[in-house]
Amino acid sequence: MDKYLLDCLSKVLAETFSASGWKGGASRELAELANHGCALHEWESGAPFIQCGFPARAVWVLMRGGAQVICYNRKGACSVQDAPEKPQMFGLMEQISGYPAYTATVATSRPSLLLSIPAPLMMDALKVSVPLLRLALKDLCVLAERAMSRTEYQALHRPRDNLAIFLYQSCREARQFPHVIRITRREMAEQLHLHLRSLYRYLNDLKMDGLCSVVHGHITITKEQADLLAAYCQGL
Repeated sequence: MDKYLLDCLSKVLAETFSASGWKGGASRELAELANHGCALHEWESGAPFIQCGFPARAVWVLMRGGAQVICYNRKGACSVQDAPEKPQMFGLMEQISGYPAYTATVATSRPSLLLSIPAPLMMDALKVSVPLLRLALKDLCVLAERAMSRTEYQALHRPRDNLAIFLYQSCREARQFPHVIRITRREMAEQLHLHLRSLYRYLNDLKMDGLCSVVHGHITITKEQADLLAAYCQGL
């Protein structure tokens, strides 16, 4: 693989997954990647960029914004399995596992910036770059950790406490407050496997306890409420 192209990809991904996130510092390198099939996409909320069952031809990188991983059963019912709001790769698991098609649908949950990388380019880079391979492994570990945490708290705690843990996990890495939960109530209920009416009841309980607020229809968490959520969840 061309060393300069590899360096460009490394710099773009390193900035994206840095503590400060993508700020455009590697714009020159990003422009070079565009000459080799990579593309930058700016989409509004609700735009599906991966469709389940479609050929897995690219690895997608959420550079800024939020996304939802959605799975469907044969009857068409859907469930939101994950809702990352920080840099995350999508389609990498399919490439490593050898799946020819995407295994889930992924859509933006708010205005987002995404980078598509041709799958052959990404896999060639992982074969020769230890730093990129380490970054990819860390990304997959974060994905696995979220999945295991979700399974654990759904199995071990009451539904009301699961909601509190969900809100805490949504805001614990927020860069600024108040933090707004962008997904809808219905999507949240699907992700927590709750009836929608039950979700509203538990949410009202948490509001009464001062653990969250609702501002202009959006679930909102202040810094003080985030601290209270952290203390509450640590006691579970």
